[in-house]
Amino acid sequence: MITGRCCSFFVVPLLALLVSTGLVKVDITPLFYASGKLLPDYVPEADGKALRVPNGEIREFLQRAGLKGGAAEQSAPLKGVYMFDQMGPVGWIDFSYATWDSSTGAADVNMGTVTAQAGVPRPEFGGIGPFVPGGYLIPFVEWVQYKVRFYCPARMQDGDVCNLVESLFGHPYPKKGEVGSMLWHMTRFDGGRKYVRDSWLVPPWVTPDESYHKTHGKFHSYRLFLLMHANGTIDEEHFSRFMEKLDGQDLVIPKILAKFL
Repeated sequence: MITGRCCSFFVVPLLALLVSTGLVKVDITPLFYASGKLLPDYVPEADGKALRVPNGEIREFLQRAGLKGGAAEQSAPLKGVYMFDQMGPVGWIDFSYATWDSSTGAADVNMGTVTAQAGVPRPEFGGIGPFVPGGYLIPFVEWVQYKVRFYCPARMQDGDVCNLVESLFGHPYPKKGEVGSMLWHMTRFDGGRKYVRDSWLVPPWVTPDESYHKTHGKFHSYRLFLLMHANGTIDEEHFSRFMEKLDGQDLVIPKILAKFL
């Protein structure tokens, strides 16, 4: 078992590299999943307290901790708590922690506020991963100071698109319209109950224009499903889906949510 766990630390990143570069054309997500399952679960702590919510208490925790960021304005286009689907073990994102600047149309989110499932998601929920227990992911996101800026229309309608850029280690965000190694679009559906984020790889020798996403294949897509409306009501359909994704696993939370345990 120890040998298997050690190997998985090397196998999982290698598989991710092969898929992202297109060297592997077949569906190897079952292999991702099996490799990730070899990793032991890890639960981070804060002040000696395990940052874990037992599976049977997740609903109560969502009601207690959801929408408590206090930073989002009523006029912000992104509101509520959303679950991730097809994004590895990532659990939910709470847009009440976003800071919205109406003058630039930008909402900044510190991804150190997201949750994750304690173990590895089943392939039908994990997308292309990462297929690692969420306990490893949360401290890593906090350590790299991962932040995302959403450039969105002020009053979003179905079919409207947000452009996304990122920041690591406190570096400034790219300007609106600047694209690095990835191009990200997030589209609204179903009255805001669902968003789809699509990504395209951008080689360093390419300067993408406005038609790039139409002429190149997508690298990856994941979905955000509304878990809790901005008024605090839980979306029962999506909460059931969230619990199905967790498959009995506990929830791992970031340090910022420890006060709600």
